Amino acid sequence: MHSSNFSSSDGSTEDLFRDSIDSHDNDIMEKVSFLERKVTELENDGLTNGDLKSKLKQENTQLVHRVHELEEMVKDQETMAEQALEEEARRHREAYSKLEREKSTEIELLNTRVQQLEEENAELRTTVTRLKAQTEKLDEEQQRMSDWLEDTILQLKDETDLYKRMMDKLRQNRLEFQKEREATQELIEDLRKELEYLQMYKLDCERPGRGRSSSSGLGEFSARAREVELEHEVKRLKQENHKLRDQNDDLNGQILSLSLYEAKNLFATQTKAQSLAAEIDTASRDELMEALKEQEEINFRLRQYLDKIILAILDHNPSILEIKH
Repeated sequence: MHSSNFSSSDGSTEDLFRDSIDSHDNDIMEKVSFLERKVTELENDGLTNGDLKSKLKQENTQLVHRVHELEEMVKDQETMAEQALEEEARRHREAYSKLEREKSTEIELLNTRVQQLEEENAELRTTVTRLKAQTEKLDEEQQRMSDWLEDTILQLKDETDLYKRMMDKLRQNRLEFQKEREATQELIEDLRKELEYLQMYKLDCERPGRGRSSSSGLGEFSARAREVELEHEVKRLKQENHKLRDQNDDLNGQILSLSLYEAKNLFATQTKAQSLAAEIDTASRDELMEALKEQEEINFRLRQYLDKIILAILDHNPSILEIKH
């Protein structure tokens, strides 16, 4: 490189010399000196460049090794990143598949629920229509029951009044029976006294030593006839009195045997019926049916009760039922 530089410098000097043959020698010497300094600088630069090149070559070798190491590290990182990415992608695919399955299951459940709700809604509409018809029917039935209950209350009131009148009549007739029995007892007592007197008179007439005249015989015959008549009358009155006593006792037993508790219930039916009439607007259908059934049973017992009393009176003393003016 030094030779080539020098050769080119020498060639340039010769050309300069031929071109400037008329120039001064000082200029030539200066130019030569300049060229020499230039050659020296170039030689120094060459040495410096050689050291730099060697250093750069060494650094380049180190850099190449470092690049290879980094490339290996990058490859490892890329491999790990690919594996991680693949694993993450696999997890995402599994999660997505799971979500899809869950979504499909949930959609199927929702569709089933929607279908079920539609069926329930249709059934509810049918039920509402049926209940509306039943409500209208129940309103009509309630009105009919209300009318029937009012009629029943009136009928029950009439039967209760009849029962009270009959009980008053029975009490009155029992008092009359008692008075008649006492009067009969007094009559029997008077007849018994008269009979005893006649018997004493008869004994007196039959004593020995007493003569009999036609008048005494006639008196005795009359007394005897009167005695027989009185005996028959006493016997008849005793039988009648006994019969009246039996009738009175039997009638009292019939009345008492009809159950005091039943009689109290019968007196309370009117209040109970009125309470049912007041609650008919708020009571349920089952409550109304139960109350009406109970009311019918009470009315039936009341009729049976009155029938028993009337039959007992007809069997023993029909005159009780006679209307006296």
